Amino acid sequence: MAYDIYCAFDLEQHKQTYVQYLEVVILEDGTVEYAVPSHQEKLIALACQKKGVSRQELNDLCPREYYYDFLTWLCMQANAVAVWNNDCCYGLSINRKQIGTLRKLKMAGVYGGTIPKI
Repeated sequence: MAYDIYCAFDLEQHKQTYVQYLEVVILEDGTVEYAVPSHQEKLIALACQKKGVSRQELNDLCPREYYYDFLTWLCMQANAVAVWNNDCCYGLSINRKQIGTLRKLKMAGVYGGTIPKI
């Protein structure tokens, strides 16, 4: 079977398969998963699962001040980091395992953004 974004993330296979493409989320434990079909949809699914709520219930929980920063709010709800080639988005905090994974992605040459400080 060919490696693609529907497979479990494997850094070496990712580097061999994709050039200048990184759309993933980093979970609380530092695990990387592809952001399929999008960062927002992946984070919604993770947050719903984590909180044991439906999509509508999750949407109803979003405070007005995050209506225009929904992705940040979703990162907070899922305790995850959204990552692109040169940037990342997270909630109010990021943990050491997530920072370690970002460093690993940067050292491998697939992430070109900054590494947040705790």
